[in-house]
Order: sequence, then structure tokens, then C-alpha cells
Amino acid sequence: MNVHIWQKTIPKPVFMFIYSIIFILAFILTAGLINTVLPSDNNPQNLGDISIKLQYFAKHKDDYNVIFMGPSTTYQGVVPKVFNEVMAAHGKRVKSFNFGIMAANIAEMDFYLQKILDLKPANLKWIFLDCLVNSFIENSPTASKNVYWHTPLKTIENFHLIAESNYTLKSRIIGFYANFVSFLYRWLGIGYFSNSWQQQGDKLQPDGLPTVVSNDRLLEEAGYYSMDWMKDHEKREQVFQFNYLESYKKRLKEAKLGVFEQKDTSGQRFNSYGIKMIQQIVARIDSSEKVSKNKILPIFFIPPVLEDDVDHFPIIKAYELGYIPTLFAFNDPNAFAALYGIDSRADGRHLNHQGAQEFTRILAAEFYEHF
Repeated sequence: MNVHIWQKTIPKPVFMFIYSIIFILAFILTAGLINTVLPSDNNPQNLGDISIKLQYFAKHKDDYNVIFMGPSTTYQGVVPKVFNEVMAAHGKRVKSFNFGIMAANIAEMDFYLQKILDLKPANLKWIFLDCLVNSFIENSPTASKNVYWHTPLKTIENFHLIAESNYTLKSRIIGFYANFVSFLYRWLGIGYFSNSWQQQGDKLQPDGLPTVVSNDRLLEEAGYYSMDWMKDHEKREQVFQFNYLESYKKRLKEAKLGVFEQKDTSGQRFNSYGIKMIQQIVARIDSSEKVSKNKILPIFFIPPVLEDDVDHFPIIKAYELGYIPTLFAFNDPNAFAALYGIDSRADGRHLNHQGAQEFTRILAAEFYEHF
């Protein structure tokens, strides 16, 4: 049956609707293929503090032999200046850079790890990795920070993490939807062919994330920026003190007594996708040696955060199975009591500047003793 016969047998409105659907699908497919084939900007200008860090590191990549990667617990928890000083006191000269990214889960962190390795930093020897596996619900899926890294592969990885999580069905549906929106914006090239991201200043930083006040200070501190220096930090501190402090004290007491146990560690989680992604990160770092001719060692660490805030199971299990070579764990509030004290906390999950300095001193000492 040719098109002419179809036009006679099918009502014109239905025929036009079919043509419209075909056009829309063709447009979506073409836009996606174009954005997949054409290289994206390796140094985007509209990612806020991520752009600042990425561009600075690209220019000074050969100056550093240590970098720290992870979410906000790394961003606001590891002080490069302190790390360098402790190592120097032990007779070891290092220069470190904090490439922490607020709210970055393991898929987003791996995306930027690839960018860093592609730069082929000549003197990079150690990469510290803080892997956040159970975080994938985005408050602002159309924000440039979330859109930029949602390639088809990274979106599929996040879908895997959502599917096997122990979140409620409602939360998982929200997670699928938000990640699909971010992927769709990237697939259609929104932001590549217009200035929409740059013009919408409120979209540069996803809702609910702290905002850096001074980019100059961010670079002076080699990528570290304390929670104490963030915009509206006094307000955030008051919210924690009045609304969450007692809950934190209770959970801390339970953790010290061993009352709390990590949720659901049965069955399929022993083959979890989070573990597979950790293996993928190790393999990516190992394979970079073939290109750069520079041996880089991955060092995984667990920051001082209570177990019910962050799921540490994948990284601990990956270490037990021998998939990762080194793991420094600071999730024991009895062994590292000072890091969990109220004087060291900005909130239940993050250290303040005092706590970050103390944590970095302990981390550097552990690193020196190990190597």
C-alpha cells in the first residue's frame, strides 16, 4: 500500500499526526547522534566551581602528584595544604589538589576521573577516591552540573544503581525520572547550541547545594572549600543546631554502641553494580599507564560519616574481595571520636574547617605509614 492509498483510507488529521510523530522521533534521534559524534567541550564555562577546578587543573596538571576525588565529604573534608605540610614533616614532598564535587555520586565522579586522566598529568602518582554509591536523586535535573555528565553510558550506570538500591519505589521512580530528564537535555544538545544555561544563573547550581563565595580562595586552597566559608553557612549551621543536632547525637551514640547496622546486605548486593563500578574505576586508572607511561595508584577512603547517612557496603565489599588495593576507613566513631564530635561538625555529614584539618592530618599520617 503506497502513501497515496493511505491518504485516501486514513483521515487527514490522523495522517498528519503520524507524520508529526515520525518527524519528532527523527529529530530526537538526529540530535542525539550529533551530540554523540561531536566532541563536547572539555572545559565548559557554565558548571560553576567545577569549571573553575577543571580549567585550573588543566593548566597546572603537571604541578600535582596527588589528587582527591569524591562528593562534598571530600570537597569540604580534605585540605591539600595540611596534607602537603604533614607529608613534608615526614620528609615526603607532595603537592595535592582537591577535585571534590558537591553531591557527585560514583558515576559522576568517574566521568570527571576520565577527563583528568585524558589530560595525561605527567607527575600524578596517587588518586584518593571517596565513592558515593547511594546518591542519585537530583533536585535540579536541568541544571548544567547535572546535564553535562549525563552521557548515555553514565545515565545507564545511574539507572543500574537506582534499580538495585534499597530506596522506596517512589524514590526510585523520582530518581529514574530526574536522571532521564538530565540525559534528555544532554541528548538534545540543550546548552550546546544556545546560551540557555549561562543565562539562567539560578540553574548553574542545583537546588539545596552550598555556594562558593570566593573562586580566588577556592584556588588558593587547591580546590578545598570549607563549609564554614560557604554562602549562608550561618543559616545552615542554625538549621543543624535546632533541627538535627539531637538526632545526630542519638545516632552517634547508637553507632558507638554498635546498635546500628547497615540496611539490607543480602543476596544480590554481593554482585552489586556499585562494586562493578569500583572495579571499573580501578581498571580505568590502571589502563591509563599504557597511554601516559605514568604509574598511578588508586587509594580509596571512607570519610568520617555515620553508616546510616552513606552506604559503605560496596566499597568495603570490593576491598574484601580484593578488587581495590588500598582502603583507609574512618567510619568508626570510636576509633576516630574527635572527628565525630560536635566541635568538628558542620552538620551530620560534613566536617567544619577545624574537623577537616584534623581529618586531613590523620589521613596524611595513615598514607605515610602505609607507603
